[in-house]
Amino acid sequence: MRQRSTKAGMAEELSAAIGLVWGHIGALQHEEAHALASACLQLWPGDRNLLLLAGYAATELGMPADLDALRHAFGAQPCLELISRRQPA
Repeated sequence: MRQRSTKAGMAEELSAAIGLVWGHIGALQHEEAHALASACLQLWPGDRNLLLLAGYAATELGMPADLDALRHAFGAQPCLELISRRQPA
């Protein structure tokens, strides 16, 4: 039996993690989505998808998102302006 590479295994795990976070957001479970995305960012720091999902979930919870990191990862995007407008004062 051939072993899969560590890199491929990590890519599959990252894909599953993103799917789980997205599922929580889709089910309006923003607290769980934020907790999971934040924990996953410790394993995959700087992953753009997790960063965006964590920012969205934080915004839905009334928490500040890391707009500097999001802008660095994505540049000027309409979705970031939405997150920016919804930041707590």
